[in-house]
Amino acid sequence: MQKIVLAGIAAAGLLSGPALASDLPAKPPLYKAPIAAPPYNWSGLYVGANFGGGWSNGSLNIPGNNLYGGLSEFIGGVQAGYNFQAGHFLFGVEGDFDGASFSHPALSTPTLGYVDQRWIGTVAGRVGLVNDRWLVFAKLGGGWVHSNATLNLPGIVWNGSNTSSGWLVGGGLEYGFKSHWTVKLEYDYLGLSNWNSPTVPSVALNRDLQMVKAGINYKFQSGVSAAAEPSTAGGSHEPSEDLQKASQNPIADLVSVPFQSNTNFNAGPFNRTQEVFNIQPVVPMHLSDDWNLISRTIIPLVSQPNPFFDSNTNGIGDITQSLFFSPTHPGKLIWGVGPVFTVPSANDPFLGTGKFLFGPTAVFLTTPGHWVIGVLLNNQWSIGGNPLRPPVNTFLAQPFLNYNMAHGWYLTTAPIITSNWLAPSGEQWTVPVGGGFGRVFRMGDQPVNASIAAYYNAIRPTGTPAWQLRASIALLFPVK
Repeated sequence: MQKIVLAGIAAAGLLSGPALASDLPAKPPLYKAPIAAPPYNWSGLYVGANFGGGWSNGSLNIPGNNLYGGLSEFIGGVQAGYNFQAGHFLFGVEGDFDGASFSHPALSTPTLGYVDQRWIGTVAGRVGLVNDRWLVFAKLGGGWVHSNATLNLPGIVWNGSNTSSGWLVGGGLEYGFKSHWTVKLEYDYLGLSNWNSPTVPSVALNRDLQMVKAGINYKFQSGVSAAAEPSTAGGSHEPSEDLQKASQNPIADLVSVPFQSNTNFNAGPFNRTQEVFNIQPVVPMHLSDDWNLISRTIIPLVSQPNPFFDSNTNGIGDITQSLFFSPTHPGKLIWGVGPVFTVPSANDPFLGTGKFLFGPTAVFLTTPGHWVIGVLLNNQWSIGGNPLRPPVNTFLAQPFLNYNMAHGWYLTTAPIITSNWLAPSGEQWTVPVGGGFGRVFRMGDQPVNASIAAYYNAIRPTGTPAWQLRASIALLFPVK
């Protein structure tokens, strides 16, 4: 089962962004020194949305129990807050409300008890250090978790619900990538009070909750002055080849939001269709004049064939976050390296590994003539998560080759090659071959990159799909 999940969900899109360009102004009558852009203003009210994964280190004090629920889950919701900035210091308050989703598999042995988290709410003060568009913050406050519990002890059958409170500590990074928009990545620890069942004998639930969340916020007050707002007027209706190449570069200076459908045919013992629909926002962040940090997130919505029944399990898979450090002014070889980690956010055990994964990732590419040629690499190991699930050690390589033509059209091949190092010999590698075509065009003033391609898995583990159809559409937001 794990081989099918790893082979099917290991889909990654090629994301992009163009370099900035400007025209030389006419010579003024008198020389004036250039005026530096004012720093980003973080003050004011904001609202936003977040998503991520949570996992618990709690336990039910039941001897012989074979499953504790809520070990990993998808969380997603909304937040709102207010910031006050004083120089390089920031003070604020933020409230979050997230729904949690976890489903338990049917086991061949009896489960004596389990717990599901249903919703999570937090309120915390924030304090941070500001450097222009960057914010490093810490959080301290409290939270509440609403849980449902089931006990199936000899002579005791009980179902109940409870809202427990606890203390919250956390921290993270936030970046203002547009005048009214910021993105953030944070870690939170919520220590909860114990919950004792009203049964005789009483059963104690000891638990805590850890969360990794990505979020996006809308600031009601602009972060830059009106004079510093980028112009969006003008420009050719037909995108340039520079934009074509940027849309095919995973670490270019371009905000993009791709939506990628991966349809895998004849998966599993019942030859059903597996669908992995990836939402893949990419946000470049400027660390300095010499370095960029590119954030790339993959949120998979999965329809996974059941290995035991002729049906599919639908839901959210494990979320993957990559961070690439890349030079602002590279030579002919464009490159980026950094960490990649996967959060056990799947709302059903069939849709994820149940493990927190971590490892290195890198991108190397070059753009001679009309070509974009490169490769994306990563390897992840399990470093935590559900102890009842098997360990993970997976490799991914995605070579990509694009030839750009007139009117935004291009030819492409970008097979996703994966290896499960822990699988038996002959069952480790998935190696596709194939390709397709795409076009960069405008819908009104909005640049869009759309493509379609087909791949045949020439080498594949037993039970994994033979064919894949990949279709993608990406909204591009170049800086002008």
